[in-house]
Amino acid sequence: MKEWMTRGFSNEHAHLDKGMLYTFLPYKDEPVPIRAEWTRQAKAAFTKQDIYDRAEKALQTMLAYGTRYVRTHVDVDPLVGLKGVEALLELKERYEDRIVIDLTAFAQEGFDRFPQSEALLLEALRMGKMGVGGHTLADGDGEAHIDRVLSIAEAGGAEWAEFHTDESGRPEHFLLPYLATAAEKRGWGGRCYAIHCNSLANVTEKEAEEAIELVSRSGLHVTVCPTAIATRALAPVKKLRKAGVRVGLGSDNIGDFFNPYGSGNMLHYAQLLAYVQRFYEPEESEYLVGLLLQEPAHAESAAKTDKLEIRYRYDNGTARELIAHAKAPRAFTPLREGALGYE
Repeated sequence: MKEWMTRGFSNEHAHLDKGMLYTFLPYKDEPVPIRAEWTRQAKAAFTKQDIYDRAEKALQTMLAYGTRYVRTHVDVDPLVGLKGVEALLELKERYEDRIVIDLTAFAQEGFDRFPQSEALLLEALRMGKMGVGGHTLADGDGEAHIDRVLSIAEAGGAEWAEFHTDESGRPEHFLLPYLATAAEKRGWGGRCYAIHCNSLANVTEKEAEEAIELVSRSGLHVTVCPTAIATRALAPVKKLRKAGVRVGLGSDNIGDFFNPYGSGNMLHYAQLLAYVQRFYEPEESEYLVGLLLQEPAHAESAAKTDKLEIRYRYDNGTARELIAHAKAPRAFTPLREGALGYE
């Protein structure tokens, strides 16, 4: 049997600080506002050690499936303070020889509910190199929220800005064009990520085409999390690809109040996207694997992943087989000379 040898996969969106929350409360399929309130109650009880332990457990599942890079949001607000950032910075340092972890200080609860979050985000940005994140549905005025987060990014010297964008999937919440325009005007297009972008699948064809053109021109990156299909349509990856938009795949939640599953196996997420949007042709399978193999967009993070010595061996010879079976790899180092695979 042929083998694939690779440096590992990239997970471009996760929430390690809230991973494995099922230890607090078994999953119940209640409406989103109720589960969000459960999360807030849990966060208020978090300790730094608790966050570290759960995040490490989630990280170890990712490592078992060959992940070499993960960009994780970390909630920053008066409920949890900076405990998540402190814990994840320690985890990042401990595992730096096996995986590159990037942090995005995240205003999950918005500023209407917690205006104090702005000062906390700025403090987080002083703790180390990281990005800052927002959510276009977190506040009553989504455009003002985008502007505020971008201003915090500029003031705090963030490495990038990242937004959960149009996550409801509703056309009336369609702020992707505004985000692309705002990022481009501020010169942040290539340093800004739009996560989910579900409304893009539900607006008119003309609106979608115009938005994708804006995204492509601005340099905005789009991150798709296929598990979102459980409640809403996914952003049209084939159209984004055709327009030259850089697309990344993320696991999103792992074992929390919004997803009780989440294996951390990036091949599972690629497989789900393949089924939902019919990435079936050989060249399309190669594209999906390519999404997992691509370097982080952040140059310093890409350089760090290149220095990792660990390698992964998969007992599959084609992209189709890799996605179809989604097996765990065998880790080893160094890369064997002459092996078939991807660098």
